[in-house]
Amino acid sequence: MLDIARAIENKHAVDAMTSPVVTVTPDVSARAAAEEMLRLHVSGLPVVDRDGRPLGVVSESDFRFADAATRQRQRDAWVAILAEGQDIAADYLEALERSGETVRQVMSKPALAVDQDASLTDVADLMTAHRVKRILVTRQDKLVGVITRADLLRFFTQPEKRSNAPVTAETFEAACQDIRLGLAAPRPPAPPARSPAPPVPEGAVTAASLKELVKTFERGKSKLHDDAQRQAREKRDDAVRRLLGEKFTDGELAHLLILAREAAMRGESGVPALVFPAALCNDGGRMINLPDPDWPRSLCGKAADFYRRWDKELRPLGFALSARIATFPDGFPGDAELSLVWGR
Repeated sequence: MLDIARAIENKHAVDAMTSPVVTVTPDVSARAAAEEMLRLHVSGLPVVDRDGRPLGVVSESDFRFADAATRQRQRDAWVAILAEGQDIAADYLEALERSGETVRQVMSKPALAVDQDASLTDVADLMTAHRVKRILVTRQDKLVGVITRADLLRFFTQPEKRSNAPVTAETFEAACQDIRLGLAAPRPPAPPARSPAPPVPEGAVTAASLKELVKTFERGKSKLHDDAQRQAREKRDDAVRRLLGEKFTDGELAHLLILAREAAMRGESGVPALVFPAALCNDGGRMINLPDPDWPRSLCGKAADFYRRWDKELRPLGFALSARIATFPDGFPGDAELSLVWGR
């Protein structure tokens, strides 16, 4: 245990944290947060503001409502689609059945956070004192990672003794106590001082210089990723603003029927009719993704106009309509697709 204690003595939060982290904003619905936690198989999500500063944490223990309303018709569908055969805690179902509460109303605050340079022993003491499962990690006050009890136990436990069993508060505090005893034990004698390293010739290729090149590359790669995400958001927002005011024209309807005829001649039974950002839906595309039978109510702008034209002009001719989320950038709904279907 003494070797393990010494090994983690100089470790910091950045060495143990999980990063990047999926987050939610305080104005997201509690139901949406619960759906995301089910999808990721996690028991909690950090809550951040628009600048990425942590505000709190929403966890399964926050999903308890004294006046929970019953929506039995959707409950069975949520269980079947989201659970995929696993057991779901009743707390999650309570959250899924509420549409009025936001994360701001149910989250635990303020956020328990440490700087990325905080020592692991300080992180363990904070987690033990507050009896929490996770601590947020920040850099310049912005969220960069999360440390859980299980993350710390990877450092506190010898590899051959590690277990996949859930980490309870009691087992975590016992491991922390062992570490404290190890750090309090007398230190072994310091090894003899090494001779000073010979001077490095100017311009020589060293491991340190190569590491710096790697860091420069990673910074550039991160900037390119951030720029691409920003441009994608701007493009999506522009498309949503444009589509909110557009109609599905007669010319587009005629062209769609031409495409449908060509597809049928190729032996196909459907053709995409309209692709649009899921953000055009008033729920961000969640009803389409579930799928909820009432998904047409979430359509706005040009998508809603196309649905009305299909209902009035194409459905009487025997055409059906299907909807799906076509892309999932970073795990979230990207583009939605409405398709005209005629079967076989």
